[in-house]
Amino acid sequence: MSVVGLELNGTRVRAVLGAVGDYPLALPLEPPAQDLAVALSLEKPKLIEVGAPAVRLLRQRPHLVCSNFLASLDDPTRTWAAGRHKLDSRAALMHLWQRLAPMCRPARLAAVTLPGYLGKAQAILVQQLAERAKVPLMGTVEAPLAAALAGYADQSWIGAVLVLDVDDHALTMSLIKAVDGLANVLDQRAYPQLGLRVWKDRLLNALADCCVLQSRRDPRDAPLAEQALYEQLDPLLDAAAHGRHLHLGIQATSWYQNLLIQPDQVAGFCRQFTRRLLGEMDAMLDGLPPDELPGSILLTHAAGRLPGVASILRHVADAWRDRSALPRPLTRLHDEDFGEDLMRESGEESPGVAILSADALARSAHAVGAWLLHGDLPAGHLAGVAPLPLPQPVDSGPPRLNFQGQEYVLAEPAFSLGSHTACHLTIDPDRHPGVAQRHCDILHDRRAYVLHNRSRDGTLVNDHPVVGSVVLNAGDWIKLGSEGPMIRFLGQANGKNAV
Repeated sequence: MSVVGLELNGTRVRAVLGAVGDYPLALPLEPPAQDLAVALSLEKPKLIEVGAPAVRLLRQRPHLVCSNFLASLDDPTRTWAAGRHKLDSRAALMHLWQRLAPMCRPARLAAVTLPGYLGKAQAILVQQLAERAKVPLMGTVEAPLAAALAGYADQSWIGAVLVLDVDDHALTMSLIKAVDGLANVLDQRAYPQLGLRVWKDRLLNALADCCVLQSRRDPRDAPLAEQALYEQLDPLLDAAAHGRHLHLGIQATSWYQNLLIQPDQVAGFCRQFTRRLLGEMDAMLDGLPPDELPGSILLTHAAGRLPGVASILRHVADAWRDRSALPRPLTRLHDEDFGEDLMRESGEESPGVAILSADALARSAHAVGAWLLHGDLPAGHLAGVAPLPLPQPVDSGPPRLNFQGQEYVLAEPAFSLGSHTACHLTIDPDRHPGVAQRHCDILHDRRAYVLHNRSRDGTLVNDHPVVGSVVLNAGDWIKLGSEGPMIRFLGQANGKNAV
């Protein structure tokens, strides 16, 4: 019996599909892309298009795009109009559900995560509109709570955790504690001034300024060039999150400009937002005794891509270990020098910050759907408290590596690890100088995943030096050099679920 799990927020929809009890796999919503953008194009007089057609107009012809409507479901005065089209937020969401309905109908039921800033009344509206579109939606769950459940199953936190999620409308920060087998939301706040749209606007303006400095041409003066730059922001966020530089090509009608952007530049462009985020975190945690501070920080995939955020929060998590070292306010972290004292003696990166995979919230919704199907939870909106799941077996899911709480799916026959930016998994050479440019490779030979050492400093698997090569098993720990970082191999090692 198949169950669909959906993640729905102000930016995107993502889906997974799988039988109850199985590890669900991603369901492409706009092939070949996995995600479907939550935006509607009103360009065509007789047709409203959802997803990519709207994204291609966001900067070029924004008056023809209906977006960021999820947060205003209960506001009938919020409307979008172009030509013959006039929509309010409910009508916009109805078009989105109609677009998703054919993909959801083969399943017995669906569960969906919703942003933490939506209340119960708005969640009920979401479910009612889904039913009108004939989507078999049985329940909804708050995204921060779903993230905490997914992180707990991945064994990313115990005790208490601070969860950060973000979409175009707002950044949501939630303090969640595990008590007697339940995840309890102790505090939850939304910050529209830190929504993803604000970060992207800042990046676009900063990159446009770089273009002006190099060529005296401003992409913001040419709608085609501004749209081209905007469409490269997501690849730029991905590259920066993995420590890679990126070449951006800006194409206007009569000129072309190339920009080379380094990861530290991207973080620098958004430093003001990172400081504001630390200030809001400080206000939320103010008054908590040191022994009640969360032991971990959990970032959804979207929050983990915010420039500079994961890096500075690792310093926060490290400082929480030594309560006396935690500066107040936290914004002082921007001005302090963090050295080797914040590294584990073993060389392993701090596990205090975990970044969920792109499918994590949808997989959490899938698990909630299974609970609903079995009658373990009542139908409706799940908010404030939820049962904690069992730990996820190390051999479940597709073959992947887990590093600093972030997952890297082994989607290619050869996967390289090292300090060079061309590697699939790039290790920061400043923090780990002993890691070679191409330290080791993981190859798939149809029956197993085999690690080949390429470094003079060696590679260890479960603390045993690799001589030539070794077959990997689920749960194995890979160490790049005697003092290098630790990486874990997870998933079905025989490659059954390889993508």
